[in-house]
Amino acid sequence: MFVLPTFSFGVVASPTVPPETFDTATLDNGGNGAGNDNTLTFTVNPSASISAGATLTIAGLTGSQTSDNASLTVGGTGAAIFGSSADWTQSSGTLVLTVAGGQSVPTGSDTVITFTLTNPATTNAGVTGITLASSGFITADISGTFLNAVAVFNVSTRDTEANIKTSTPTNPSGEVNIAFGEDTNDFYIYDGSAWYIYNNDS
Repeated sequence: MFVLPTFSFGVVASPTVPPETFDTATLDNGGNGAGNDNTLTFTVNPSASISAGATLTIAGLTGSQTSDNASLTVGGTGAAIFGSSADWTQSSGTLVLTVAGGQSVPTGSDTVITFTLTNPATTNAGVTGITLASSGFITADISGTFLNAVAVFNVSTRDTEANIKTSTPTNPSGEVNIAFGEDTNDFYIYDGSAWYIYNNDS
């Protein structure tokens, strides 16, 4: 009996397209006063343009007091690329930027936007380990410390130098009084017996 030989043909795999990268992915922290608004600046430059409908996700910005907002305002020169808004989720600290119709995130130049979050109400060291992700791109690590909150120092006594120097405030034990001269821009420290002047030389 004659048997026809059979041949096996392997499946030819399609070539693998390497993922794109972010040539620039930075985030700059704004003010760090506890409970204050903090305007962060995000800069991105992808190795390939990102088309309308695609998203960029910044994750890890936990600790903010800003509640969930599907239309958080986005500012900066690149705001229109994302329709001037983003989707913010407080619990995960995630900001999702969607490229608007007719727009794209260009390659070869930086796209810069800003967005504002409210700092934690109490002092803390902030968060690190922030990431940037987009489909077809290698997730980028964004270096820096964000949403760190420090106590804000306020001087409640503000008056003219003459009025400050003729006053004799009462200090609790071990404490001093601080005043600001509205006509001199100098600071005045009262130690319980005399005023000491700290000149503003700027």
